[in-house]
Amino acid sequence: MTRFDLRWPVLAVFAIILITLLYRVPASAWLTLGMGQVLDVLHAPVQQMQSWSLWLEDRGQLQADNERLRLRVQQQAAIVQQARALGEENRQLRELLQITHIEGFHWHVAKVLGRSPDTMSQRLILQTAHASEDDVIVSSEGLVGLVASADQQHAVVRTILDASVSVPVTVPGTALAGLVRGQGDSLEVDFLLREQVPEAGSVLYTSGAGGMFPPGLAVARIVQVETIPGQVFAHVTAAPAAHWQRDNWLAIANRGTVVDE
Repeated sequence: MTRFDLRWPVLAVFAIILITLLYRVPASAWLTLGMGQVLDVLHAPVQQMQSWSLWLEDRGQLQADNERLRLRVQQQAAIVQQARALGEENRQLRELLQITHIEGFHWHVAKVLGRSPDTMSQRLILQTAHASEDDVIVSSEGLVGLVASADQQHAVVRTILDASVSVPVTVPGTALAGLVRGQGDSLEVDFLLREQVPEAGSVLYTSGAGGMFPPGLAVARIVQVETIPGQVFAHVTAAPAAHWQRDNWLAIANRGTVVDE
């Protein structure tokens, strides 16, 4: 029995369908169908470039936003730092007001413009038009030094660390009397009897002897006491009670006419 071959009828059906489509579908539609994939291939690089362009624009915008935020943070940090500095200066001024009650002296404040480059700042420059030679300079913590020279705008201060400055001192409520002298980077206290010398850590104050320094100002804190056999006076080393290296404002005390700034 002969086997019927289905290939030819199937091919005939496909041929009829193809001929029908050729007659029914316009040529422009066939062109569009044929060019669709070609156009997709051609548009792909353009679309990719557009995507990259948008990404770059977004990245540039993000960078610009980050830069604006960074500048804003820096400005805010500067404002905070300035506020802290003003707060510290305000605190110093308030504390300086507490020492101006000492009678016999006239007081006003001056801004610190500069310090000598040595570690302990043995010289200071103040902005003031009302200072005279040998006026007393005080911080909120205690005695700083004396005016070495002054003009109509500035004053140069030699601190108690200077070897030319000697300050009569005592311990309030006692008969102790000594003399603090500058040694460049430390202080020495002379004329303290071995039996009367205070222990390390004690604070010495101006006694007012001689009338140059107002009484009751903290001058020095004793660091070391050494008693030498056969010596009447002890060898005493001290450090300034005031830390003027960090102060922006200092008080000036003089015995002249009251001056309003």
